[in-house]
Amino acid sequence: MLGTAAAPAAYHLSSAVQSQRSPPCPHTSRALPVSRTLSPKILARAIGVSESSLKRWSDDGLLRADRTAGGHRRITLQEAVRFIRSVGATVVRADLLGLAELAALGGEWASTADVPRAFHTALEGGHAAQVRAMTQALYLSGWPPAAIFDGPMRSSLAEIGELWLHAEWGIVVEHRATDVCIQAINQLRFLSPVRTGLAPVAVGSAAESDPYMLPSLMAAAVVGDCGFLDVNLGTITPPLVLANAAAHYKAKLAWVSISAAPDMKKLATDISKLSVTLRATGCALVIGGRMAGSLSAAEIPGVMVANSMAELGAFARGVIAQHETDIGVQGRAAAAAALEEASGRTTNLTDDDLSGSPDGDDSK
Repeated sequence: MLGTAAAPAAYHLSSAVQSQRSPPCPHTSRALPVSRTLSPKILARAIGVSESSLKRWSDDGLLRADRTAGGHRRITLQEAVRFIRSVGATVVRADLLGLAELAALGGEWASTADVPRAFHTALEGGHAAQVRAMTQALYLSGWPPAAIFDGPMRSSLAEIGELWLHAEWGIVVEHRATDVCIQAINQLRFLSPVRTGLAPVAVGSAAESDPYMLPSLMAAAVVGDCGFLDVNLGTITPPLVLANAAAHYKAKLAWVSISAAPDMKKLATDISKLSVTLRATGCALVIGGRMAGSLSAAEIPGVMVANSMAELGAFARGVIAQHETDIGVQGRAAAAAALEEASGRTTNLTDDDLSGSPDGDDSK
């Protein structure tokens, strides 16, 4: 039985991966029509505050701003969004942020609308601009990506997914809705804080026999918002490919979404073997999706099963916290070692001075 068998062997990672690791790079595919920077005056007008208040918040470190060659402050759109979410500001002029679709919807939509019903109506009707704007509105008003995905997006997709049972046209509606959600999620990923190469990496995909794009894309957005530099490998990814990618990027977290699995026994073996491989490199593994719950804990020991995007987010934040603790411990250890080395050098100089001739030249 799988539950009593010896631990599976790990995957043999590619020698090329082990010998030619390169640092992760930020996303190049998640883009709104325009990537821009904002002046304090423009951002202040966008959220209905004074320019002097905004500059004071920048001086206090609440809002990060770069300086031009002429000394003028410039704020990236992603930093503006982060600040808006962190302080609970209301966007009154979304057009000034370059978010024309949100401006057409209305910045206060998230606090006044019947969100689930409005989202479903727009998604079923194929109103892509509205769905993208609604997703932006929810995110800017403070909704975590996990809450958007577990809430209005998931319930809408589930309802739309039943339409084909009543008419063939339902397949068109479902496929169109999937594409619209992909657009909305990628725009949300663009608006999330930019992670540098110093951020820990999370890499993930759908399982080897899983053709569904949305769950892994949602997972990427969730872990990215938690602080990871996320790398989404998409659908139908063999476990060895994921293991090699995790080693290449020195990932701290890997995810596998499982929405389709024709061979559950093989899947259990693959996930167990993948877990062993990842643990050896210091990478945690989390799985999710509607088929993930079919795997018992005995079949996949040591693997976290997330039953929602919120659970994935909580697990990801825990991994981030542990990573930061480890970095802190390593930093303190390095500082202590440097201090001890410096102390040793000072002691040696003192000993040399004491052992020298009292008649020596002390003028140097």
